[in-house]
Formats: sequence, C-alpha cells, structure tokens
Amino acid sequence: MAIVTAPAAGAAPPPGFFGVVPQAAPSEADLARMAGAVETLRLPIYWFECEPRRGEYAFTSLDQEIGAAAEHGVRVLPFVYGTPSWVDPVQAHPPLGGAALARWKGFLHVLVHRYGPRGTFWRGRPAKLPIRRWQIWNEPNFRLFWAPRVEPAGYAKLLRASAATIRAADPRAKIVLAGIAPVGAGMKTWVFMRRLLRVPGVRRGFDLAALHPYSATLPELNYQLQKVRAAMVAGGAGAKPLIVTEFGVASYGDYPSAFVEGESGQARFLREAYARLLRMRHRWRIAAAYWFTWRDGASSDPHCGFCQGAGLLRLDGTAKPAWFTFQRIVAAARTGGE
Repeated sequence: MAIVTAPAAGAAPPPGFFGVVPQAAPSEADLARMAGAVETLRLPIYWFECEPRRGEYAFTSLDQEIGAAAEHGVRVLPFVYGTPSWVDPVQAHPPLGGAALARWKGFLHVLVHRYGPRGTFWRGRPAKLPIRRWQIWNEPNFRLFWAPRVEPAGYAKLLRASAATIRAADPRAKIVLAGIAPVGAGMKTWVFMRRLLRVPGVRRGFDLAALHPYSATLPELNYQLQKVRAAMVAGGAGAKPLIVTEFGVASYGDYPSAFVEGESGQARFLREAYARLLRMRHRWRIAAAYWFTWRDGASSDPHCGFCQGAGLLRLDGTAKPAWFTFQRIVAAARTGGE
C-alpha cells in the first residue's frame, strides 16, 4: 500500500480544496460515495439547457444535482457556459452583442437568485450549501469553446458584465475565471492570461484565476503552473488565488498517449501531483484542485483521446486504485496523519 504523507501540522488546505469534475450528472449513489472525501463538485450550468426558450427555465435536473450535493455535504462550483439557439445557433459563440449580453446577464441574475445565499431554491431545505463562487465560461483559449476565434479582450468583456451582475445580486460572491487549458487549437495558457490581464480594468472582474494544467509528468505540471503564475504576477494579479479546476490522466484511452498510464500509473500520478500541489499551494496560491473525472465515460470524446478512461471509478462503478489514493490523500491532509 502506498504511503501518503500529509502536509505539516497546521497547514491543512482550506475546506473545499479537494474536488472532482464529473463527465455525467452524478447519481445519488455517487454523491453518497463522494461524501467525506470529495469536498467540491465542479458542475456545468449550460445556459442552452436551462433556458431552451427565452424566459422558459428548465431547472429540474440541476435542482436535483445541487440539492443532492448539499445533502451529502459537497460544495458545488458551477461553470456557466453555452449560448442557446434562440440567441445564437452556435453554442460556443459567446454572447457579446448588446442584446445577447443583456440576456446572458439576465440568466446569471436568475441563477444567483435561485442558488445563491438568499436563493429561492434553499427555502425550506434542511441541507443548505448556497453557491458563492461562480465560474464564467469554460476554456475560452480553446476554439472548441470560444468560437470562431480566441479573443482575450472579448472574454474580458463577458467577464466584467458577468461579475457586475453576480455581485449586484450577491455582494459577497466570488468570481472565478474560466479554466484555461493547454490545447493545440487555441492560445497557450500563459499567453492568454498575459493578454487578458492587459485589458484595462479586467482585474476587478475576478477574484480567483483558474487553470486546467493537463500534464503527463510532474515537470510539465510545474512548468504550466509556473508560466501562468508568472503571467499573473507580471499582469498585476499575483495576489489572486488560483484554482486548478481540472487535471488528470487516464488508466486507458482510445489510442496510445502519454496521458494513458494504466490503473497503477494513474494512481501514482494522482498521488504525486496532489503532493506537489499541496507542497506548493502557498507559493503558487493554489486555493483548490479538482480531478477530472469521477467515472469513466461511456463513449469516446473526439476532442480528447484519454478523457474516457480518466475516471476514479470504472464505467461499471467499481473503484480504481486512484479512488483509494484520492481518499487517503484527503484523510491525511485533514488529520495530519499518514
């Protein structure tokens, strides 16, 4: 059995530090299993699903997920993404035009008044974990999610409008930048961060940065974090915390890849990566780190050759070694044991 050493006494990471990013909506059984180890669940709020027609909201599934997470003591960090067809036929087109941006702001207003600290959703519920952190969009440095071309200044416009809307509804809310990822069809993470921070006033639009430092080795993980951190310092945002809102490797994949490690290799990478993030969290101001993903995918992803096999659980729900490693890491960090 691998030994996991916790951080030094008194240096426990903040509540909510350890999280996962599911590929599919977690079931009640999933959430019961997560309880006590998974502290934060990063969930998508797809605008195109929740408001399929203007002014008509479909929150049933989201209500179930957020309510069940609260019942099991799991925080939710939502990322809000995806333009509905009544605004634009392409989901990855950000709502930057005047009318589109106004409708996006209207949707955010509805979300905060539903799931925020005074949200109507929480009335009468014994278990309450209101959402206080809101992540705006997903991977805007990747043309798959920000079409037709990557625009740091365009993202800054969306960010500022979103932050103003959310803070007006909840002055204590925290705004999280979209996670940026090392992808071929896009802009390098540190270049995007550097250009974003050059936009006048953008630093006031967020409280926490976010990064998806997908890496097959620890040196590469270090490199990405150092480069983005350097860009933040150079841009005057060095004091802001950073959330690793996705990272991970797979136990199997559709084709040979450095990200496919086998089950023992996946567990080893998870252990070593979390150990590094915990050791460096003060220097890099890391506020949280979320593993991608909870359970293996049922089908392959044409844009990600390893994502299908990146789960802590196999497709049938049985646990991989990585899940037991994750649990031991969280327990060690919380108790100061080994």
